[in-house]
Amino acid sequence: MAYQPAVGGKPAVNTLTDKFLTPDACIEAMQSFWREQVQAAKTREGVALTLPLMYPDGWQVTVQITPLTPGWVRISDQGKTLGGLLETGMSLSATHTAHLLNERIQAFELKSDGAVISKEARLPLQGVDVQLFAEALVSIAHLVYRHEPATLQENPADKVVRRVLEARKVQPVRNAELPGHLLKSTRVDYLVEAKRTLAVQVVNRRENLLDYMERWAFRWDDLRKHNNRLLTGMVYNPENQDWDATSLRIGNEVCDAFCRYDEVQSLNRVLDQAGA
Repeated sequence: MAYQPAVGGKPAVNTLTDKFLTPDACIEAMQSFWREQVQAAKTREGVALTLPLMYPDGWQVTVQITPLTPGWVRISDQGKTLGGLLETGMSLSATHTAHLLNERIQAFELKSDGAVISKEARLPLQGVDVQLFAEALVSIAHLVYRHEPATLQENPADKVVRRVLEARKVQPVRNAELPGHLLKSTRVDYLVEAKRTLAVQVVNRRENLLDYMERWAFRWDDLRKHNNRLLTGMVYNPENQDWDATSLRIGNEVCDAFCRYDEVQSLNRVLDQAGA
């Protein structure tokens, strides 16, 4: 800041405002941000595009752009948005939730096939098409704060975890939040405080499990960097979930106990290891 000679008996203040607070400077700031934050990668299906928009859980929005015909592409979330809602136990068919979801699907002119949300776009691709699609995903993801708690769906894997803990007379903390190294916190379904802390997560997602397991691999690693004595476990239901070899391998590599709900020997072993 510098003072210019007085004008009309009043000192005039010269700041950097006139130089940097201009319409062109503001546009350049936003364009620079987008150039730095938008990432694109070639995939087998087309192009994966990561945008500077966040889901409620803090993960960036990534969309898959897949060619359909010479003049059209499909923009898809690959099931991440509705899959994330289902992970929380939401019933997407519950009256109020279904109404809010359909409202957004229609307003943004989207298609819903199972858990996958998509939209077709003409080539050459317009940025506004991708932006509106991504904003629609974020809007839908925020339904997590408005769902009816009474519609939570029972998962047999969750029943088994409760039964194992009850048999051992262990009283876990439900929906516990653990501090991480990079992440402020990660919520887990069951937290057992014993000689060693054990965190157990029940897998509720049905589809697109590779993305789900990659996220949990990162979360478990982040939690262990904060507490290197942490033990981790995940229990899943193979009868109702679309598992692939890579997703299963990730689970076995990153968890101290990774098991089907009908084969809980490894869960019992890790509870022994924790001293519970």
